[in-house]
Amino acid sequence: MGMSSYVLDVEEAFWDKVYNKITESEHISEAMNFAVELGKTEVPSLDAYAIEEVVSEGWDEVWSIYAK
Repeated sequence: MGMSSYVLDVEEAFWDKVYNKITESEHISEAMNFAVELGKTEVPSLDAYAIEEVVSEGWDEVWSIYAK
């Protein structure tokens, strides 16, 4: 396994954890805090703003089905 493959696998595992947290969180801030803190150790190449943007989009996507 090459280094780039490893990095992509780690990043994919990170986003899977974040998605799971989004689905179980009661408020977006809970998911955001989790993702930003986890990102510091698991994907330090991503900044907090980028992580927050993806969490926000994911939150809207996951919870939009309940807003109808």
